[in-house]
Amino acid sequence: MHKLILYFLFVIQSTVSASSVLAQSASWFTPLNWGLLPTEADSIRSTGRYDDIFFISHDTGILVSSYGMIFKTYDGAAHWYLKKAIAPDAYCRSVEFSSDGQVGIVGTVSGLIFRSADRGETWEDISANISDTGASAKNICGLAHFGNFFYGVGWWGGKTARFYKSTDAGITWTTTYIDTNLASGLVDITFPSANNGFITGYHAYHGNRRESVVLHTVDGGNTWTKVFSDTTIGGRIWKIQFVDEFFGVGSIEPMYSDTVAIINTIDGGNTWQIMPVGHVNSWPWIGAGTQGVGFLNRQKGWVGGYYNGMFETNDGGLTWNFMNINEECDRFSLIDSTIYLSANTVYKYGSDRNDGVATLQPPTFVHKLYPISPNPSNGNVQIDFDINIHQTNVVLEVVNVDGRKTYPVMNGYLKPGHYSYRWNAADASSGNYIVWLGTDEIPMVEKFVLDKRAQ
Repeated sequence: MHKLILYFLFVIQSTVSASSVLAQSASWFTPLNWGLLPTEADSIRSTGRYDDIFFISHDTGILVSSYGMIFKTYDGAAHWYLKKAIAPDAYCRSVEFSSDGQVGIVGTVSGLIFRSADRGETWEDISANISDTGASAKNICGLAHFGNFFYGVGWWGGKTARFYKSTDAGITWTTTYIDTNLASGLVDITFPSANNGFITGYHAYHGNRRESVVLHTVDGGNTWTKVFSDTTIGGRIWKIQFVDEFFGVGSIEPMYSDTVAIINTIDGGNTWQIMPVGHVNSWPWIGAGTQGVGFLNRQKGWVGGYYNGMFETNDGGLTWNFMNINEECDRFSLIDSTIYLSANTVYKYGSDRNDGVATLQPPTFVHKLYPISPNPSNGNVQIDFDINIHQTNVVLEVVNVDGRKTYPVMNGYLKPGHYSYRWNAADASSGNYIVWLGTDEIPMVEKFVLDKRAQ
């Protein structure tokens, strides 16, 4: 009997030790991703980002791309299989599945919506099932679910914020338009319960000044209340995540600087606070571009975007360290104790690393915003930029950095090509400005000085 007890103690200790080793060995790595990157022969699909990812189970997940493709993996991102190829300019922005993993919805910012009733094996165009009118109709940036209910919002650069809802597993939908005093464009959404939900984005106000916002509903989206707003950093609240009932985080896509920051709540979303993260050297063609945020638990989390690397915290966001891994971070998807990240490729955080696999080279964006010339400018500002790869949503604005005032220049859907726009600064004062070029792929910024004394 004594030997038997010792044996069980040994087994228990060995199991605990093994678990500890596995937990300690968790790290970020690039899984095999076989079959994921587009072929070189199909040049129009040879670049892009993977904008959203959702795992039905630990190993089975769906991934959507900026160039109109839906992929599925059965083995934890080791192999990917193309399930749907839409038009190259159909920018797939979001994907979500019901709680049982049977029904899935894919949203685009091109006016198309798709539904799967067989765990992502086949996809049907259900755009006609959604009634929506006006500019930027059916452009769904963010999706969420609770049970068989689906919720969506759109779009990141819009002037009329929309909330979409289905209570029958995505078959029929209702569309409501958010009060323009609350929000103008929406990016992300989460519903911890059927009636309790949060949506994120921005609100344009007082001469097109911009505030980042979080809105809250307790009645399933019939009414909304603003629970967070900020005009200092501005921009948009890009992604939102709740780790548990009370602790949640959101990322800030800033407009005015390279400052990296998030928001967090510890009371279930009733109140939110800004938490500074750090500063980053943006890519040469981007002035600022934080987008993704993801937490494993209340202590450990990451923030990333359109720059090389990302930030990590191990104390709930009080302090952050910069890591030279991963880039173009957009969606962190937590399943069990593993996190998948959709970005320029798929990254994975966990202990089930498949070693010996070469890291894939990410695609490269080629949109270009040209420097303002002359700089300083005396008031008639010419803005030149190139749109490449495929058609994309474009929001072009001039922003007064000193006064936090935004001047819209254009908003539309542009084909690849070179574009020139002129901004007349007759109603603007001298000072420091940026040109903000937002696209579905990346935000780009060029700084300049407006000096009317030079006239």
